[in-house]
Amino acid sequence: MKDKKSLIVLGGSIAFLLISSIFFYKYVTMGDQIPIKKITNHKNTQAITNIKIVKIYTPNDSLNTLVSSDIEIVKEDFASEVKSIFNAVHEQSNYQIKDEEGNYYPFMDPSINLLNSYLVGDKLYLNISSNVSDNIQTKEQELLIIYSLVNTYTSLEGINRVKILIDDVEVKKLKWYNLRTFYTQNLDI
Repeated sequence: MKDKKSLIVLGGSIAFLLISSIFFYKYVTMGDQIPIKKITNHKNTQAITNIKIVKIYTPNDSLNTLVSSDIEIVKEDFASEVKSIFNAVHEQSNYQIKDEEGNYYPFMDPSINLLNSYLVGDKLYLNISSNVSDNIQTKEQELLIIYSLVNTYTSLEGINRVKILIDDVEVKKLKWYNLRTFYTQNLDI
């Protein structure tokens, strides 16, 4: 009886070693074919879906035309998105201009603020602080500032016209251009 038990244990051990050896061989020779489970972090996936790509228009380095670029903003309520876009245009328009006397001044005043905005149908009203005109020295500079905002916001779905208000008031002009009108997109600037 003892021999039978020993024989069964020995046979089981040999079978176990044989099966283990086969699996080990397959593991070593086919290791690169073993599918790897992809681990995803659901928080990161959710964060990616809360990002929106927006096209903005800002002056080129020569300050003679506008160029487009894509930025990422966080999807929020409309007013917050408009503010984020304004801040991005403002940041990317941080050029210094040298005047005829050799003094430098900012292309777009660093303390300009978007006070508020509202949408009526396809018309966007941007209410900007009055210091927007403080550093404007030329008609070309004013035109680039106006159209960097107009082209940026009219590139958003549902916005076809933009009106700029200064400190909650519809003003006739900044310095040269009429602000009582609605502006539409003009990509030739």
